[in-house]
Amino acid sequence: MKCLAGKVYDGEGFRDGYALVEGGKTVEIGEGKAPYVPDAVGVVIPRMVDGHTHCADAGVKVEPGMTLEELVAPPDGLKHRYLREVSEDTLVHDMHEFEETARSNGIGTIVDFREGGMKGCILAGKALSDAVVLGRPVSPSFDGGEVEDILSVADGIALPSVSDMDRRYTEKVAQACHAAGKPFALHVSERIREDMEFVMSLEPAFVVHMVEATDADILACADAGIPIVICPRSNRFFGKTARAARMLELGAEVALGTDNAMLCPPDMRGEARMLARILSAQGGDPSNVWHCLIDGGGKLLNRTKSISSAFGTSDPAVVLPCPGKSPDTALDSEGPVFVP
Repeated sequence: MKCLAGKVYDGEGFRDGYALVEGGKTVEIGEGKAPYVPDAVGVVIPRMVDGHTHCADAGVKVEPGMTLEELVAPPDGLKHRYLREVSEDTLVHDMHEFEETARSNGIGTIVDFREGGMKGCILAGKALSDAVVLGRPVSPSFDGGEVEDILSVADGIALPSVSDMDRRYTEKVAQACHAAGKPFALHVSERIREDMEFVMSLEPAFVVHMVEATDADILACADAGIPIVICPRSNRFFGKTARAARMLELGAEVALGTDNAMLCPPDMRGEARMLARILSAQGGDPSNVWHCLIDGGGKLLNRTKSISSAFGTSDPAVVLPCPGKSPDTALDSEGPVFVP
């Protein structure tokens, strides 16, 4: 049994206390002094969720100044050319290394948008031990057989933006996911504002980015209970910033992701640090970053894999080193995360 002590997150904030971890679960949460000598002291939280990754592109060498379209637009953006040309062994190795790094950073689950059709999902299955894998078809037109094959090996399907896809194709993929009882997700309003009425008609489990979204677009997600995953560091690389303070003000559920491995390592503290700065600059409350980091990620999993992020029912807790009195200083620390 491991004893973790310090500032314990309870869903509303932090309190002085401890967590006991045994058999892969947090089995006890208490207030006050720990009953045993702590194995680690700091900020005690559940393992984090990286709500949006593309972990197979870790080997892509990104040239400074490349645009979003040059890097990731299908079918011939740099990352897509790389994924077609690199060996399967390299992809499996890179994905496995990504997950190992994520785990050492206190991340329990990654939600990976996996390119490459059924084969890409099978490779992800070989490489990743604890991931929500959302596949992407490779056929330029709807192929029901291919979609069925992907859904047989993946947790669901995720697509690029609706601006890059034929509408009827997108509708058919979404319908196939719903019929199979598996999540459908997609990038939305990352490069330009997109038709939110159409996006809502697809009934996505969650949407990613929304940096060009209007208030009405954000409200549509909030009213439908559809989480928005934002990726502050990746967006910043392309000179974009999500309206995170407004999203929270309008009642949207916001989670965090690291996006492309070629741009950002799986470090949720880095995303949270950037989000705190964004919230401050936008007149929001930077302390809301903890809700996005922990509760937002947990709700995302509930909509993709029926997993709870609550203590005692999930991965064990982890401890973030906390150099100051405030839990917020844990986000500024680059010290190693204690992972039981």
